[in-house]
Amino acid sequence: MILYFSGTGNSKYCAQKIATKMSSDLCSINEMMKNQMTVIEIKESQLLGFVCPTYNFDMSYAVAEFLDNLVIKNISDQCYVFPVFTCGKSCGSAEETMTKILAKKEIKLNAAFKIEMPDNYIPMFSLVSKDEQTKMLNNAEICLNKVIESIKSQEHATITTKQMPAPMKFLIKKTAIPSQRKATKNFWINDNCIGCGLCETICPKNLIKLQNGKPIWIKDDCACCLGCIHRCPTQAIQYGKKTEKTGRYTNPNVKL
Repeated sequence: MILYFSGTGNSKYCAQKIATKMSSDLCSINEMMKNQMTVIEIKESQLLGFVCPTYNFDMSYAVAEFLDNLVIKNISDQCYVFPVFTCGKSCGSAEETMTKILAKKEIKLNAAFKIEMPDNYIPMFSLVSKDEQTKMLNNAEICLNKVIESIKSQEHATITTKQMPAPMKFLIKKTAIPSQRKATKNFWINDNCIGCGLCETICPKNLIKLQNGKPIWIKDDCACCLGCIHRCPTQAIQYGKKTEKTGRYTNPNVKL
């Protein structure tokens, strides 16, 4: 079984290709979150993979909390367990975080992989050019194919990445993660909004509701997937002061 979380399609594309090549079931964490589903059952001799993006050099707090509460039934010692993290450059402490979460369930990671893809955190960074995106996606395809071969051979592997200094880890945990939860206060809409309701439909945390035909963010528990911003058909949703000029991104190889 392959579980994935994705806001703009990078992780979804990787998960779909892995699931297809491995003839594995595919399950959306977004949908499980949205519908408050917390139980999965592993079939005999099945692998278990998690594909998700990294935020602030770690797993998304929302995905981490989901996995912490997830009940995994019938998993055996023979099950090959791995994450694939999509990231702009570094996945930071993501492997360490997932290792700790699964250890509480007495599950060990057999391997961990990362795939570099276009960074789309537009509240902080501008998107790279279309040509650069294409180049990165081509390189990601090569990397993904290698990851799939490693999974097929059940390779034991860890992610080689420079670890962050302890003070930076502490700062991220104390400031960046809480700010993710409260991100809803930074969202707003301009006059382009047509009230289509797509943002409400795709929000994995059920934070967006239409009021008088316009979206409002009703509580502070944002997953920071930015799906609402990037997938808005009229680019009406904004975050802070910068995103009106940053453009939008979705992975061109997958249907969202």
